[in-house]
Amino acid sequence: MSALYLEALRGNAASLSVLMAGAWVVQQPAGNSGRVDGIWPFSLGLVGAGSVLSPVGGAPSNARQRRCRDRQLRISRLFPPPA
Repeated sequence: MSALYLEALRGNAASLSVLMAGAWVVQQPAGNSGRVDGIWPFSLGLVGAGSVLSPVGGAPSNARQRRCRDRQLRISRLFPPPA
């Protein structure tokens, strides 16, 4: 079981690495490191939300994940609840 969690952790680290490499690509032409400061929290939140909502090892989602997903759908302005 711990191997599954290490695999999930490795996936999160790889996702953050890719997103921060993208932040570096955005920063280089502008020479403004303030842009990275804006990209970092967005990237961290995106990977964190993805890791909370995705089940580990292909298992079906549990009640906590369904409640969190349903709450996000209710409160999100970008994604209104389905009719």
